[in-house]
Amino acid sequence: MELRFSGEVIWWRGPAPHHFVVLPEPHAARLRAVASRVTYGWGCIPATVTLGSTTFTTSIFPKDGGFRVPLKAAARRAEGVELGDDVDLVVVVDDPDGPSGPPEEPDDDQPTPPPAPHHGPADDDDYFDPARTAPR
Repeated sequence: MELRFSGEVIWWRGPAPHHFVVLPEPHAARLRAVASRVTYGWGCIPATVTLGSTTFTTSIFPKDGGFRVPLKAAARRAEGVELGDDVDLVVVVDDPDGPSGPPEEPDDDQPTPPPAPHHGPADDDDYFDPARTAPR
């Protein structure tokens, strides 16, 4: 799932102070719909975020019924972003049941390709098997 939005950079003085952008409600509703499938615990959701030309991985945090997207210090420095700035973000969350999820089942009308030939170490010309040369 890809979410594109703009928002103000805020600072939260929680247990781990950090700069965030609040996910707007229409996007938060979309994220809530898949949150149980994509969270790794405590409601945190792994995501890839693009701020300007800087892309980084992070975890989106649930807060007050919505979500906050943290902005890493290195990304803020690289893009010259300060507290109170309005920024454009692209947030990508992998949904295992969505378009980027498991591969589709093969179409039964299409012929199945033959399996790739097995290639073991004994198939190499330079393979040395000490058991073959050991005296008996």
